[in-house]
Parts: sequence; C-alpha cells; structure tokens
Amino acid sequence: MRGGTFITVLVFAVTVSSTAHAALESASKSEPILFQADEVQYDQDLGLTVAKGNVEITQNDQLLLADTVTYNQRTDVVTATGHVSLLQPTGEIIFADYMELHDNLRDGFIKDVRMLLSDRSRMAGNTARRVDGNRTELRRGVYSPCELCKDDPTKPPVWQIKAEEIVHDREAQTVEYHDAIMEFDGWPIFYTPYFSHPDPSVKRASGFLPPTVGTGSSLGYHATTPYFWVIDKDKDITFRPLLTTSAGVVLDQEYRQAFGFGKLDLDGSVGYGGRPYSGNPDNPTPGARTVRGHFFGTGLFDVNPDVRAGFNVQRASDQTYLLRYHFPQPNNFLTSHVYAEDFGARSYGNLSAYAFQSLNPTVGNSIQPIVAPAGSYNWISQPDNIGGRLQIMGSMVNLERRTGAEIRRASGGTEWSLPFNGPLGDRFTLLLGTRIDGYNADNVMWAATDTTLHTENTGRVFPQAALLWRYPWVRHDAMANEVIEPMAAFVAAPNGGNPGRIPNEDSQGFEFDETSLFRPNRLPGYDRVDSGQRADYGLHGGIYNTRYGSSSFLVGQSYRLQHQSPFTIGSGLETPLSDIVGRTVISPTDELDFFYRFRLNKSDLAMRRQETGLTAGPQNLRLSASFIAFNGVPTLTQIPANQINFGTPIFTTIQSTDQVSVALNATLTRYWSIALHDTRSFSGGGTTINSGVALTYRDDCFAITSSIEQSGIRIGDVHPGVTMLLSFVFKNLGELDVHALSVE
Repeated sequence: MRGGTFITVLVFAVTVSSTAHAALESASKSEPILFQADEVQYDQDLGLTVAKGNVEITQNDQLLLADTVTYNQRTDVVTATGHVSLLQPTGEIIFADYMELHDNLRDGFIKDVRMLLSDRSRMAGNTARRVDGNRTELRRGVYSPCELCKDDPTKPPVWQIKAEEIVHDREAQTVEYHDAIMEFDGWPIFYTPYFSHPDPSVKRASGFLPPTVGTGSSLGYHATTPYFWVIDKDKDITFRPLLTTSAGVVLDQEYRQAFGFGKLDLDGSVGYGGRPYSGNPDNPTPGARTVRGHFFGTGLFDVNPDVRAGFNVQRASDQTYLLRYHFPQPNNFLTSHVYAEDFGARSYGNLSAYAFQSLNPTVGNSIQPIVAPAGSYNWISQPDNIGGRLQIMGSMVNLERRTGAEIRRASGGTEWSLPFNGPLGDRFTLLLGTRIDGYNADNVMWAATDTTLHTENTGRVFPQAALLWRYPWVRHDAMANEVIEPMAAFVAAPNGGNPGRIPNEDSQGFEFDETSLFRPNRLPGYDRVDSGQRADYGLHGGIYNTRYGSSSFLVGQSYRLQHQSPFTIGSGLETPLSDIVGRTVISPTDELDFFYRFRLNKSDLAMRRQETGLTAGPQNLRLSASFIAFNGVPTLTQIPANQINFGTPIFTTIQSTDQVSVALNATLTRYWSIALHDTRSFSGGGTTINSGVALTYRDDCFAITSSIEQSGIRIGDVHPGVTMLLSFVFKNLGELDVHALSVE
C-alpha cells in the first residue's frame, strides 16, 4: 500500500454539524465505499471532502481513479479531475480529464471522454452523459475497433464511425448512432441517419446481416439481405430472401434449436420464376417456370444414456436447383436418413430408413431405392479360456422402388476369432464364421440377358474360414525403429455362393485396393460374397521416429484357386491372379505428408489405378496437391438403366479418368495472403472443373478478400462461367459480399 491515509467510511461520513450528520444518515443507506489517497482534506464549513494524489475509490464493483476527487456533501456530487478512469464490472473503462458523478457513481457528466470496451474497441466524444450506470451518451463521438498507429496515434484508424450522438446501452447491449458517417482511412464513404449494432459483449443478437449483391447470366442481377432473429436463448432463425432479375424470387430460411438432450437444424427454401432442368438426358432443355425449392434438416436426440435417435434429410425440387442458386450440394446424390442407435457395453444396434434423390442428369429417380426399415445388430463376447471371442451379427432390410426390384432380406451369422503367437515370434489370427441369408424379391432378373421379371424366394448358407499370418522383424537404434513384416492369409469358403436368383443391391461398385487385400470377405454389403479359396500375400515395412515422423509401405497380391470370379471386369480380381496393389506413406516432418496408392496390372505392371496426395511447407507457405487416374475398361454388356441392380454380376463401362487438384496458400506479409486452387480433368480432351485465386488483407479490425473463380460445370440450366468476388469484413459489424463480375 502506498504511503498516506487509508480510510474506510460510508460516503465520506463526518459527523460534525447537523448538515454533516444528515449527509451521514443519507449516506449510510448507500453502498459502502472503499477509498485510498495520498492526502485527504475536509472543510466542515463548505461540506467538502477532498482526496489528492493517486486516488482510488471502489463502490459496487466500480473503481474510480483520479489525481483529485472532491465530494460535496450538500449536493451529493463527486468531482474527479486529472487522469480520470472509471472501471466497470463488465470490463469497460471510461477515461476523461473531468468527471462529475452522483447517485453511487451511476449518473453524471463527463468531458473529453474516451471509452475502452471489453473487446478493446474504442469510443470517444467531446462530452458524455452517464445515466443509471447503464447508458452512456456521447456527443460528437467516434467509434472504431481498430488499433491506433503506434508511430502516429493521431493518424485515423483503418475505419471508424463518426456520429453526432453515440449511445452505448449496457442493459440493452447495443451501440446506437445518430447522423453517422463511416470513414475508411479518414475518407467518408457512407452516411446514415441512424445505425446500431450489438455491443462487444453480445454473442447473438437479432438484426439485419450484411447484404450480398451480384450479377450473372444464370441469376441476372441478384441481391439478398439476411435477417437474424434470436427467438430465445436456445433457438434462432435466419431469413435470407433472394431477389433476382432472371431466376425469380427465393425465400430461404434456417431454424436452429438446442435442447438439453439434443439439437435441431432445419434449412429450406422455396422459389418461383426459375426454369428447372427437364430431367430428361435426351432433352436437356429447361422446363416451364414453376415453384422450386429444397429442404435440408438434421437432428440428434439422446433418448437415454444408451440410446440416441436422429435424422438427416436432404431433398430438392429438381437436379439443378442447388447449383443454380448456390446452395451447398453434398454430391451427385441427396441422401435422407432417419435412425435410432443403441450402444451396449459390447454391442451395437441400429434401425434406419433411407431415401435417395439423384442430382445426376443421366440417372433417374424412379430407380432410386427407398429402404425402410434397415436394421443391424452386433454383439461380441468377452475372451474365452483360450483367448477367442465370439461375435453374433444380424441384419434385415426392406427395399422398395417405383421401377425395378423390390427386395426383403434377413441375415444372421456368427464369427469366432482367435489370435495366437507362433513358435518363431510370428502372429496368427484364426477366423471361423457362418452367415445365413434369406431373400424375398419381386421384379428381379436372373441374368443380364434375361427379359422376364421374376418373383423369388431364395437364400444361402455361407461358411468361411481364414488364417491370417504376419511375422514382424523389428530393429531398434538411436534414431528410429525399423519394421519389415511379411504378411499372408489363406481364406476358404465353398465355391459359388452368388446365384443369379439373389439380386445385387449393396455389393456394387467394388474395386480392389490395399485396404481390402487381407479382408476375408472383400465385397461390400450382403448381396455378394467372396466365395472360393484363395491366398493373399504381401510385405509391409516402415521407419518410425518420435522426432522426425514416420514412413511406411505396403504391397501385396492375391491368388484365387478357381477360375470363376464373383468380381466384375476392371475390379482387379476378375482373374485367378489379382493385380498388384499397394501404398506408400511418407511423413518425415510436420511440414511434409505424402501418400501414393496404386494398382498395377499383374501381367505387364501397367498402371490400372493410381492416386497420390501431397501436403508440404510451413503454415505460411502451404502446398497441397492430389492426383487420381483410372485406366478405362471396354464395355462387355450394355444393360438398360432400370435393370442395373438385378441378376448376376454386370460388366459396365469403366471410363478413363485423370484428375488433378492443386492448392497453394501463402502468407505474403503480416496482413496479406494469397490462395490459389485448380481442379482439372484430363479426360476427353481436358476440362477445367474449378479454379481460382484469392488475395486477402486481414488486420485486427478489417479484412478484404478479392477472388476470381472459374467453373467448368455444365448441367441443365447451370453453365460454365467466371465470377469475381469482393468480400469485406468489418469487426463487430459483419461481412459484405459483392459479386463484382459474373461472366457465363
């Protein structure tokens, strides 16, 4: 504590005269005051108490600092002069040269006021009036969240708002401006008679969000000004009306709510005036003007500690609506999923329903399945006396569609696994399993050339055994651990197992790679099984260093003892000796991650499939690149679109694909950065899918991004084009996006 007098009193209570006694009696009803000063003087005749030198006064969690503080008992006014600071319990600080306060420091007058808000934003004014401890009214004021220049504090900040009156209401949590002008680097750019925004302490507040304006041949001139409405602490809604000159009006909104047991997010839109894609691949012209829209919704709810339920719904009125109006489009299909899950100590159960919508113009929605219900259950035991575990599995599905097969399936099975060590330090895993499948199907074909639709009741029993072996050789030294690990597996099951009377719904689209090399049943889903006997073999190796990262590789092949294959042409497993698959992963430091995956033709080692990815450089200069290539396989059989899900394995075209993506993010200076990206397909003569460059300036209170984007997507009423975008971000005010140019 500094030297001087330390006194704890009730509002400078001194009982000398009847007037002072009355002041004490009134002051005793106030909150207690703690003050400290180098010197305290009292004038009984004038009723003045004067504190000088490093004065500190605390009341109601408020702290007043000044060179001199005078308290007039007769007028109940506290006057502070010289380096005055008033600290609020919310973290705000008011600075002034002169301040008059009364009513427990809640009301008063301030001259040459400066305010530092809780997020280090600043306000200043010629004079200010403090009302009820919550409201501060500044005359001829200025506001800015920007830091002042250290070399020249008198220089204007990056941006500021000047107004005849600025009102900061802590209770309403707003900052209001009357007759306001926004200045950028000292230059006036915008005037408004009234403007307001939430104060820095507010996380969510109702009000208009920054607008977006633009122009282009698809939408014409378009603009939207969102409105955000905080309904309650746990719910809000955002309205985003979109006005266009060429594609009508769209009303878009998003509703969010949080519960004690879950959350809900509903996003949808409806519009009129656009001409949707006709949906006919042979006649890809837009249709008549009609009502269009979309709905995306997600929800997750905890029923009890072991059970939860949820949904994820995605629907659109037509195939090009999302692309044309710039809504997020997950992929070429929209998936709606409703589910319930049960989590046991050693079990998991799931009950679901699915619906799909195609966004690919070449695939119709009439053949898309509706799966309701689909259920699965898995249970695994504790280890038995010799270390084995028993797993019990069950599943069922009911699949309907407007055109095509309708299928009902029930499956059940068991699998017993036993890991054990060999005599040489090698490691074995024995798997013994059996699965039973029962089918009831309508409108199915038994072969690719079949022209008759059948109703079928069928099933199968599929036993399978597998013995997996690996023999790791490990070397330790001062720098790293090196591992060389030969691996092999022998899998045995009955031949066949895939009769044409069992429809194929969930086992399509398989391609052989290193992730499925040692898997006993390599086919996905339930409708096709990996029958017959085979041997898998490969070599795994790696170098692992706790300081310098790690690198590893895996290469392998498979040999089937039968000539008949359940796999399609082009999968890599259509002949007894499979293609060679592998991967390499190199991560020596945090600044380099590289992977390479490949599939080589077993005869001449020609590349059938390759995929590589790279991320390199420090955070201020980060390069990422990826490349994927498929070699095409000629079509063996052409199957009508409404028959592709039925019968025996169907050989369809695998087209050659070569696609590369590159992105670069670089920090140029403290405030400037640049980002470049390009995705290009080299198939069919080469096309640009998407490319662009963005230049960004960002400091403590302002950001601006200018970007140029080129899109090569052409589908229905969505055309390739170039778009220039300017995005402005003002701290505490929000973001403004401007489509400066859109050429299509």
